[in-house]
Amino acid sequence: MLPSTWTDPWLPVLDTLWAYHRPYSLFAKYGDSFLVVSPWGLYLANASPSVIHQIATRRTDWVKPIEHYGVIEQFGANVVTTEGSTWRDHRKITSGSFNEKSNAVVWKESIRQAQEMIKMWVRREGKGEDGAMWVKDVYPDAATTSMHIISRSGFGVKLLWPGEESEGEDKAEAGGYERFSSHEPKGEYTMTFKESMHTILRDVIWMGLFSRKWSERLPLERPKKVWEGYANLNSYLHELLELKKKAIEDGTAEKDSLDLMAK
Repeated sequence: MLPSTWTDPWLPVLDTLWAYHRPYSLFAKYGDSFLVVSPWGLYLANASPSVIHQIATRRTDWVKPIEHYGVIEQFGANVVTTEGSTWRDHRKITSGSFNEKSNAVVWKESIRQAQEMIKMWVRREGKGEDGAMWVKDVYPDAATTSMHIISRSGFGVKLLWPGEESEGEDKAEAGGYERFSSHEPKGEYTMTFKESMHTILRDVIWMGLFSRKWSERLPLERPKKVWEGYANLNSYLHELLELKKKAIEDGTAEKDSLDLMAK
């Protein structure tokens, strides 16, 4: 172990989550703006409101290092992985879906998903004699809630919690999307829509590390699984796109959805 007098100046910033673990302590020590210098480049850590304002208002002077964003470009270029005129094109396409009406849809779905998550906890954990319920780890279910909200408000696909079933109005509302909400994969699929999306979100880093060919040769399961998830999700999205196009042509597209595919 090295003496703390040697490591204190640099060891804390090696923690990629230091801003959460040590919220302001490093800024208090080094100032509101400081550079972390390494063989791989310069990293600016900043807590100065004036600097933040300059960066936010001068987009063309502060461009993203898009060369580092390849791992999230598995389904093509997007508003996150592009800059310049290409970024403006993507922003023009997507910006129309984000407004107060869409926010209301997201808020409504967020409430519904939170209620369904609590019902699932009751089914899974049960209640004690005093009516209290103990949930050991909230994070996985909170992440699932976020994914459900994105799926419903972004794709128009209602995902279900374990033990939850679509009934009556929900089935009619699904409008041909029942297989996307199913708890079991149907037809040629080896994963459900929810499972394939969850696998990609959780393990997308493996796609940046190993190609599909290399992942098949590895003795590791997760790289294989993420590429299986990619194949399934890619097929689901193409099928979903065709359903959206047909709904637009038939005039049956859902008007109150933050649905990027249907815009």
